[in-house]
Amino acid sequence: MKKFFANLKMSRKLLVAPSIVILLMLVFGIVAYTGMLGQKSAIDDLFNTRFKNYQDISRIVNRITTIHSNVYRAISWTQAGFDLKRIEALAYEQGEALKEMDAQMRQIATSGSLKKEEKDLYEASIQQLGEYQKLVSTVIQTVAADVATATTIMVPAENKFQGLNKELQGLWELENKLSKERYVFSTESFKKMLVGAILVLGIAVVLALILNFFMTRVIVTPVKKTIEVIENVAKGDLTKRLIVSSRDEIGEMSNHFNEFVEQLHKIVMHLAQSSRLVFSAAHNLQTSAEQMSSGSAEVAAQVNSVATASEEMSRTSAEIAQSCLKAADSSKEATETVNAGGAVINETVEVMGTIANRVKESAGLVEGLGKRSDQIGQIIELINDIADQTNLLALNAAIEAARAGEHGRGFAVVADEVRKLAERTTAATRDIEQTIQAMQSETKSVVVSMDESVEKVETGTDKANQSGEALQQILHQINMVGTQINQIAVAAEEETATTEEIAGNIRQISTITEDTSKRIHDNAGEITRLAALAEELEKMVGQFRLTETSDAPEDINAL
Repeated sequence: MKKFFANLKMSRKLLVAPSIVILLMLVFGIVAYTGMLGQKSAIDDLFNTRFKNYQDISRIVNRITTIHSNVYRAISWTQAGFDLKRIEALAYEQGEALKEMDAQMRQIATSGSLKKEEKDLYEASIQQLGEYQKLVSTVIQTVAADVATATTIMVPAENKFQGLNKELQGLWELENKLSKERYVFSTESFKKMLVGAILVLGIAVVLALILNFFMTRVIVTPVKKTIEVIENVAKGDLTKRLIVSSRDEIGEMSNHFNEFVEQLHKIVMHLAQSSRLVFSAAHNLQTSAEQMSSGSAEVAAQVNSVATASEEMSRTSAEIAQSCLKAADSSKEATETVNAGGAVINETVEVMGTIANRVKESAGLVEGLGKRSDQIGQIIELINDIADQTNLLALNAAIEAARAGEHGRGFAVVADEVRKLAERTTAATRDIEQTIQAMQSETKSVVVSMDESVEKVETGTDKANQSGEALQQILHQINMVGTQINQIAVAAEEETATTEEIAGNIRQISTITEDTSKRIHDNAGEITRLAALAEELEKMVGQFRLTETSDAPEDINAL
């Protein structure tokens, strides 16, 4: 029975209690109507039959008594010498009255409203009346001529009158008894009707209260369970689900809510994984940037050393131009200096190559981070869509609750809580979206900066290679000093020019290296900020509970 009620639609559930109450009120009306009909029948019988018969018996008794008295009056008048015509008129009236009484009693005796006892008494009374009528007729006929005979006849007539009066008295008592019985029956019927009506009304009230209590539990209990789960989800616990055991509107809402929470659970799980990957990548980028910054500083130091050596070479070349006598010694010193410069330039080329490779790797990682940010942006759009759908669902639920009136108040509270949850979800996703957009913009800036750094490092490498070739040429020229002593001055001038060019190139390399170091330092700051954003995203995702920590799942029944 409970499952049957649980599967009913809300509109039918709300009609169950009123329908049963209406049915019981209809039964109450039928009982009351039946009782009223019984009361009407009893009143009709009491007034139209019992009371009428009682009146008829009373009139008959009064009339027969009057007739009997008038007969004695006629005898008295005769004895007193009253006018004969007046006596005959009085006697005639009594005879006609007896005839009318006989006809009246016979008419009453043949009516269908009398019971058997009444008919028997009426028939006995009619028989007594007939015998009395015969004697009285004899008295009436002889009273004027022979009053003594009339007086003698009145003795048996008196006996018949007493017998008739006794029969009529019995009939009167019977009518009185039947009237009382009918009254008692009517009273008992009214009491039974009243008890039945009160019983039906009491059953209707009790059943209405029971049905209202039961229907309240059937409707309100799943709503409370749903609110409990929604509160847990609002607090970040995405492990709770509603166990749906009904097919009404609340059951459908529970199914859709479970689908929503499941989809949100997947999205947050994906966000958690992505945030961990982003944080790990940012940490690796930060380490690489620090290493690159350290290597860049070392390159800058080495380039400064090369610049110093180049300046010394320039001064040495000037001394060679001023003093050809010291050409051999200067050529040896130049050879040693050039060899040292070549070694430094080779090391510079290797370091610049390492820097270029590291910067390329960092650029690749940052590009991967940008792709991850794009994926996170798509996920945020999906969350926004879900929040919009949830808000629309809450609006529709609120409209339906408003249509339901008082019965939909609890459902309106649920709809309002769902709408607030959707608004909070939308606000949170907007904050995450702004953070992700900022991170994407900064990531793109880092990629562009790293691309520029790669190009400049490659340019520095080319310049270093050119410096190495120039030093090789200087070394070749110095080796030819011994055999071409006459060309020392020209070679010294050429060496001076070449040295100045090398110094300019080295200064350019130093500038590029310093710029690269600065950019790497800036990139390190951006990567640190990216790591902080990733950590903040991971903390935000960590607010959601994605796995059960207890021994058993805490699913909450919807019904």
